[in-house]
Amino acid sequence: MIADYTEAAVCNVDDLTDGELKEVRVGDTDVLLARAGGQFYALHPKCTHYSAPLAKGLLNGHRLICPWHNACFDVRDGHRLEAPALNGLPTHEVRIEGGQVFVRLTTDKESLENPMAAPDEANAETFVIVGSGGAGAFAAEGMREGGFTGNIVMLTQSGEAPYDRPNCSKDYLQGEAPDEWMSLRSEEFYKDYGIDIRTNQQVTSLDPITKQIELASGETLTYDKALICPGGKPNALPGLATDLDGVYTLRSLHDSQKLRELGQSGKRVVIIGSSFIGLEGAMSLRKLGSDVSVVGVESTPFGKILGEKIGRVVQGWHEKEGIQFHLGRKVVQLEGENTVTAVSLDNGERIPADFVLLGLGVKPKTDFLKGVSLEEDGGVVTDAYLKIADDLYAAGDIAHYPTDNGLQRIEHWKIAGQQGHVAGLNMAGKEEPYQLAPFFWSNQQGKRINYIGHATAFEDIIFEGDPETDDSFLALYSQNGQIVAAAGLKRDQDIIAIRELMQEDRMPSAEVARQGITWVEELRKL
Repeated sequence: MIADYTEAAVCNVDDLTDGELKEVRVGDTDVLLARAGGQFYALHPKCTHYSAPLAKGLLNGHRLICPWHNACFDVRDGHRLEAPALNGLPTHEVRIEGGQVFVRLTTDKESLENPMAAPDEANAETFVIVGSGGAGAFAAEGMREGGFTGNIVMLTQSGEAPYDRPNCSKDYLQGEAPDEWMSLRSEEFYKDYGIDIRTNQQVTSLDPITKQIELASGETLTYDKALICPGGKPNALPGLATDLDGVYTLRSLHDSQKLRELGQSGKRVVIIGSSFIGLEGAMSLRKLGSDVSVVGVESTPFGKILGEKIGRVVQGWHEKEGIQFHLGRKVVQLEGENTVTAVSLDNGERIPADFVLLGLGVKPKTDFLKGVSLEEDGGVVTDAYLKIADDLYAAGDIAHYPTDNGLQRIEHWKIAGQQGHVAGLNMAGKEEPYQLAPFFWSNQQGKRINYIGHATAFEDIIFEGDPETDDSFLALYSQNGQIVAAAGLKRDQDIIAIRELMQEDRMPSAEVARQGITWVEELRKL
């Protein structure tokens, strides 16, 4: 408890200008002080997602953005505005006297739930969520935040309630994150807000005309509104015996647990696919003691996304830790009668393997949909409000959503969570378009690369700092004279500023960017 609601003078009024953040001390408690619109605000200083120091983030108007994973909060009331954080920030009282700023502690809590409606038995409406990933978890809360008081049913093939899926390839796989860290919410939370999570449920059919959902168990549910966010199904190697024992994917908590068990035995693992998940898996299994080899058809990891130069640097980080690469190669055979024993490549090379991890991306899991048009990749097209048909919405890995540059479908946790939240609000009666600039992060050998925007192709890369020699860098990807994406290492505030500029449609041209820009100052221009 806070003793006597401690109060202290923390700075002079002139010490901070609008848009500035400062961590201050009140008694024995750290507090984040923010100034926006001439007003001072005091909040808990750590992000409610992974406890990042928010003073190293950025304040844009009343939007407080986390430096690590770009969660966003409203400094006026602490409410969470954007994923991946679920909870908001507790706030403290601020007063001005004699040219000084005083902060009075009002709580010792480290996070607070956004205001949500309580379930009402008198409301017989039923909203069904198909999927329990980031989109499903945030959608359920979005429905309650939007004021919906009816029944919420979440159907998932998983044996668990929503959990922190990105961690399955990182700390959790390394054995550095205990099981209790993984659940997004407690059982009590879902019970209190009337969110009925039905695990181990396979949806075999959803008909938007009859509004009926059929399950493999034989049960049929009727919905008033539904959200489909089942995620993706891992891609396989066509024509090869991936049904052999010892061939795994990394998509779920169960997958991570099994790989962690295998990796701890120090066996030989071949990872097929030099994707972000593939290399995060390689990093984690190597930390467990496995002998790791990575096979990829690309000449450089992430070359099409980050460019050849950054790709080579990332490859070097992994090689320094003892991971071997076989790039520009195709797998022609998985050897073994019942259990995989080796991987054969198109150049005649044979890599012995005790187990194999497939990191070949995913495809939308939509084969249960009836009467819904599918894109070539199996995804579905939404409108700006994430609706695909009357009373039917989509979010996450399966959603092709409209942008100024055409339809986009992006498979990242923050996007799935925020789309789920927006869809949940709209199902509850709001009319909020989904308009956020895409963002993702990846941990490669302890180095977090943040990426903003979306570039299916780029003509040039403008570097601020040299990835090959500098501890930090920023890469700007240009197409048709415009900056369409950016990647950064230890350039958190710049990435946030670029994201905010993209969302406000104020991004400078590539020509201007080549002349050098101080990105935070650019954001704060009127």
